[in-house]
Amino acid sequence: MLKNLISIILGDHKGSDISDRSEDIKDISFMFVTVLLATLLGIAFHRFGFSDVTVIAWYILAVQIIAVRVPGIPVNAIISLICVVVFNFFFTEPQYTLFAYDSDYIMTFTVMFIVSFLAGLLADQLRKMLRQAEADSVRTQIMFDTSLLLNKAADYEGVATVTGMQLKKLIGRSIFIQLSDSDKKTKLYFPDDCEKEFEAEIETDCIAWTLCSGKDAGRGTNIYPSAKGEYKSLSINDHTYGVIGIMSEYDLSDKLTDDIINAILSQCELAMENIRATNEKEAEKLKTQNERLRADLLRSISHDLRTPLTSISGNSSVLLQSDNKLDPETTKQLYQDIYDDSQWLINLVENLLSVSRVTNSELKLNRSDEVLDDIIDEAMHHIDHHAENHIIEVKKSSEMILVNVDVHLIIQVIINLMDNAVKYTPEGSTIRLETEKKDDKVIVKVSDNGPGISDEEKAHIFEMFYNGKKDISDSRRSMGMGLALCKSIIEAHGGEITVTSNRPRGATFLFTLPESIKVGENE
Repeated sequence: MLKNLISIILGDHKGSDISDRSEDIKDISFMFVTVLLATLLGIAFHRFGFSDVTVIAWYILAVQIIAVRVPGIPVNAIISLICVVVFNFFFTEPQYTLFAYDSDYIMTFTVMFIVSFLAGLLADQLRKMLRQAEADSVRTQIMFDTSLLLNKAADYEGVATVTGMQLKKLIGRSIFIQLSDSDKKTKLYFPDDCEKEFEAEIETDCIAWTLCSGKDAGRGTNIYPSAKGEYKSLSINDHTYGVIGIMSEYDLSDKLTDDIINAILSQCELAMENIRATNEKEAEKLKTQNERLRADLLRSISHDLRTPLTSISGNSSVLLQSDNKLDPETTKQLYQDIYDDSQWLINLVENLLSVSRVTNSELKLNRSDEVLDDIIDEAMHHIDHHAENHIIEVKKSSEMILVNVDVHLIIQVIINLMDNAVKYTPEGSTIRLETEKKDDKVIVKVSDNGPGISDEEKAHIFEMFYNGKKDISDSRRSMGMGLALCKSIIEAHGGEITVTSNRPRGATFLFTLPESIKVGENE
């Protein structure tokens, strides 16, 4: 400020920035006006008979005001000296000269200068303290906001975005972040248009070295010290998550700011480490669930296949060895048993194939726009033949309903629900299938008037391999896959499935599907 002030007064503007000179001219004008006002007020009070002490007070106040606006000890000293000279010029005898008849004025001028200088110095210190307090408040708020935002971030890119934005707020420099993983390199810039600053060859080499080594490089280090950016490795516990670059050709920060930067980077690394640990736990949990599912599936299959296969083998053996000795009624019953067991095996295989499709993380639904009534009709052709011993009622909606679904999977859902109703209700029970459209949803409901389902069973009935405590009408044990499969299929279509009690007795299974709006829209 003082150097620019001298250059402006002397008319030497070379090498000074236009914006800086403009700001300095404003400061000089402010100082001139402030001293002028103090002088005018001093003249006015002097003419009304006030003592020199009052006039001096106005100059001291002027120095304090200028110190608040224009900081710096040199400027404060110059303004204090100017005020002493002006006071001498206007208020001491002889007036309008720089001389003073009374020798006491030398002490007055000295005390006035010291008091003015100290007053201005105190005002300058107060100004610095206020600015420091404001800066500390901003830094504290940034740190607090960073902690909250990092806790909400769900992935590495979210953590990096929060870190870049908060550092940009803190130091106002261009920030670059590159994340490394096995699949891709994610690059983030703050602000977005600062990309070119990090494209220089030395900068890209520095970034690559930091990613590979996991160590800091760039400005202020022994590695690529001529780089304009400072590059820090985002690594913790032997895991390197990326690199962050802070662009600056010269050091602008103080030690406190550097400490805050390091604290934010530490929070960033810790957040990324927590995400990695969480992902590993989820992956391990999923692996454990899959292993348990596979074990349960194999155990259930090995147990449940034995009964129908033994029955088919035994009945076939009887027919082969004693066909001519059996009466027609016995022969027909053996054929019927073989057929029933084979149908059960076919249904089991269908469910296993559907489970394989639905539990695949890369499931692609083969959607097509279909009329719901056609799907119902197709499913009814494949339900358990024991349904002949029940009263089956189908109540379709009065209007045509179009759904966009994977036809094969939805048919499997309807077959499973109908077969369950047949299995768990005594002969002669009524089983009703209803369809309707409500708002933008399609509702399919299967209800019966059998023994119903207890509240305890309802909480587990859609779990894989849950068999319940009910006896099956045909005495064949269920694998407990059907309803779990139904739930997975319906949720994959964006719907939901529930079970409630039927009134006055029985159970009701209800599932919803989104209505098809755009014909031909496939996934």
